[in-house]
Amino acid sequence: MARGNNVNEVQVLDQMQETLRINNFSVNIEKAYLYWTRAFLSFHGDRPPQELGLNDVEAFLEHLKEERFAVTRTLDQALHAIRFLYKDVLAVDCPWLDKYIQQRDGKRNRNILSPKECQRVLSFLFGQDWLIASLIYGSGMRLVECVRLRIRDINFQDKTLLVRKADGEVGRQTVLPSKMVAPLRAHLEDRKLLHIKDIADGFGEVYLPAKIARDYPDAARSWGWQYVFPSSQRDADLRAGGKVRRKHVDEKSIKRAVEHAAIEASVYKQASADTLRNSFAVHLIQNGVDVKAVEALLGHGGEDSPVVTAHLETKSPLDHLMIH
Repeated sequence: MARGNNVNEVQVLDQMQETLRINNFSVNIEKAYLYWTRAFLSFHGDRPPQELGLNDVEAFLEHLKEERFAVTRTLDQALHAIRFLYKDVLAVDCPWLDKYIQQRDGKRNRNILSPKECQRVLSFLFGQDWLIASLIYGSGMRLVECVRLRIRDINFQDKTLLVRKADGEVGRQTVLPSKMVAPLRAHLEDRKLLHIKDIADGFGEVYLPAKIARDYPDAARSWGWQYVFPSSQRDADLRAGGKVRRKHVDEKSIKRAVEHAAIEASVYKQASADTLRNSFAVHLIQNGVDVKAVEALLGHGGEDSPVVTAHLETKSPLDHLMIH
């Protein structure tokens, strides 16, 4: 049960926790969203969230910035937690909040790395960190999508990747860089040995979204459903009553690795996994790829977007780089 300071706050936090788990959000996101929602409600005392408006949201963000020295990334996370509270938990229509987020994002100058800068950042990454960062720049996946990638979602023959939504359903298809085929194959050979050892030790089961676990009851121990990028150790999974499983690698470790690599590479811009993804999109457009095709690869297009053919016609920007 999520804790709060009053009855109404406790009810809202419990409802949010239930909604997050129904939608299969990661444990890290659940903790962060509950934390910021609790802070937002506590900041405004006994006032119910339905009575709060834009001025109240701005006052809370200003408090975080001035009193708690929150950086932009932290403010963004708090803001998206508030949006989730209104839209998904309370089912309150708040176009003022959507407009505010759009305006805030529009004012921000996103850092875009040049191809040479991307190459320099990647050259200071190694092992699994390098594979993940290279796939993000080479395919346009989000960091969370990349660490959740399953082995069955890699098509080496067609050089495509399936990107799944939180519920496990396929959301879109994107490009697998040609230069990533050999490194990924070698990585999976090592990964398979790890899975065999887990099975021999009486483990080897991986987390699956509820619908997939229900439709395929034996899939959790199968090779194809394992994470491409597993954690180095087995841990208790709170979503399964503490059952010991091998989770995917922690997003935070990848974020730190990319940031440190940018510093080592003397790239004097704010570089992150999101920066690599944004650079993927910009470099494709600079190379003449249709904007709608790029939107489809990123998962921004609608139902009529050319998601089926985009991967056949698009060469990943990573394939233009010299990689180690």
